[in-house]
Amino acid sequence: MNKQTTLKPGEARSVGPSVQQIIERDGDNPPAWFRQSSYEYLGDEVLTVDRYITREYHDLEMERMWSRVWQMACREEEIPEVGDHIVYDIGHWSFIVVRDAPDSIKAFKNACLHRGTQLRDEGGSVPRFRCPFHGWTWNLDGSLQEVPCRWDFPHVADEAYALPQVKVGTWGGFVFINMDKDAAPLEEWLGELPRHFSTFPLENRYMTANVRRIMPCNWKVAQEAFIESYHVVEAHAQAMPATGDANTQYDLFGDRISRLYTPPGVASPHVADPLDEQGILDFMLGSRSLKNEGYKATLDAGQTARQKYAGVLRGDLERKYCADLSHLTITELLDNIEYFLFPNFFPWFNFSLPLIYRFRPNGDDPESSIMDVMLLHPVPDEGPRPEPAPLNVLRPDQPFTEAPELDQISFIFEQDVSNMPRVQKGMKMLEKGATLGNYQEIRLRHMHRLLDRYVATPPGETLRD
Repeated sequence: MNKQTTLKPGEARSVGPSVQQIIERDGDNPPAWFRQSSYEYLGDEVLTVDRYITREYHDLEMERMWSRVWQMACREEEIPEVGDHIVYDIGHWSFIVVRDAPDSIKAFKNACLHRGTQLRDEGGSVPRFRCPFHGWTWNLDGSLQEVPCRWDFPHVADEAYALPQVKVGTWGGFVFINMDKDAAPLEEWLGELPRHFSTFPLENRYMTANVRRIMPCNWKVAQEAFIESYHVVEAHAQAMPATGDANTQYDLFGDRISRLYTPPGVASPHVADPLDEQGILDFMLGSRSLKNEGYKATLDAGQTARQKYAGVLRGDLERKYCADLSHLTITELLDNIEYFLFPNFFPWFNFSLPLIYRFRPNGDDPESSIMDVMLLHPVPDEGPRPEPAPLNVLRPDQPFTEAPELDQISFIFEQDVSNMPRVQKGMKMLEKGATLGNYQEIRLRHMHRLLDRYVATPPGETLRD
C-alpha cells in the first residue's frame, strides 16, 4: 500500500504535466528566465471586502498608494512630435504628458496656477498651454509665458509659477509617471522586467489597437479577472480541449512583479476524455485567426501538437510581418505569458498575441474603473513607422466585440467582463471576506500584500512591512 504524502499549504499542484515539463518536451531551449519557477506561499487569510467597495479605502489608496507609485501613462509613439501630449487622469488627479523637446518628455499637473482651471481636457498638439478661462499661458517646458493684465499681478514671479512637474521615466516605448518627488528611479521599480523582455523589445512595436471602456466595478475587481487562469474552466470553456489552464505556472519576482504562464497545445486537466496530439492540433488549426483557414497538418512521428502548430504559426507570422522568426522558440511564439507590474500594468510576452492591459480608478468612484487594452505589433523592417491606432473609447454598455481592431480576442474579453458587475455586487454580501486559492490565485494575494503595506503607511514614512 502506498504511503500517503502530506503536502504543506501551497505545495499542491494540478494533475498533468507542469509548464517546465512541457517546455522540456518542446526541446528548443527558450531563454533562461522561462525555465525558472519562483513561487512563495503567502498564507491563506481572507481578503477584506472594504478594499473593493468603500470610499474610505479608495481615499487611502489615493493618498498612500497611487501618489507614490510608477504608473504607465502612455506610449511614446502617441506623442512623437514636439507639442504632442496626452491627458492622463487617475482618481481626482490629472496630468499633461508632453514632448517638450525632440528628446525630452515632461509631465505637469493639469491645472492653471491662477484659479485651477484644467489647461487641457484632451490630448493633441499645441505650441503652448493656454488657460481657456483667463488666458494664462505656459511654454511646453512648463515655464510661465504670459499673464494677461500682468500689471495686476506684481506678486506673481515667473520662477515661482512654473507648472508643477511630476517624475517621468520611459521603458519599452512606454511613458511612466510618479507623483512622489522622492521616488526611486523607474529602472529600480521595473525590477526583472527589462531582462525578461530583452529578447522581445516592446519599443520596436506599435499600437494596432488602443481601446478603453468604463467598467462597473472597482479597478481591482476588473484587473483580477485577468490575473489568474483558475476562471478559464468556467468562463472560457471553449478553450479546454487545447489549453493547460490548471497547469498554469505562477511566479513572483520581488514584491512588485508576478507572472502567469499558461501553455496552449495541451489538454486541460479538467477534460474527462482529452484529445490525442493529432486531435489537439486539429482543434488549434480549426480555431485559427490567421489567414490560412482550412490548413491541414499531420503530425510527424514523435511530434507534438505544440511543435507542429508553432511551425505553422511561425510561417504565417513571417509572411504577415515579412520577418525571419526562426530564432523564436515555441515558448516565445505560442505560450500565454502575462507579466504584472504593480499596481496596474500588464505586458504580455507573446509574439502572436501582443497584449497590454491597464486598469485604474474612474475618478473618485470606488465602484467604477477604466480598462485600457492595447495590441502591439512589430514595426516593419522597411518603410516609415506606422501611425499608432487612435484611442477608441467605448460606451460603458458597448461590448468589446464592437472594437474590430481587437480581432478575435474581443470575444474573450466579453466573457471576462460579464462577471465583473456580479462580483462587485456580490462582494457586499460576503461576511468572511474573499477566499483565495494558495497557488492559482497567488498573484492576487501578492498584489494585495503590497497594497496593504502602502495603505498602512502614511505619506512621508518608510513603507511598512
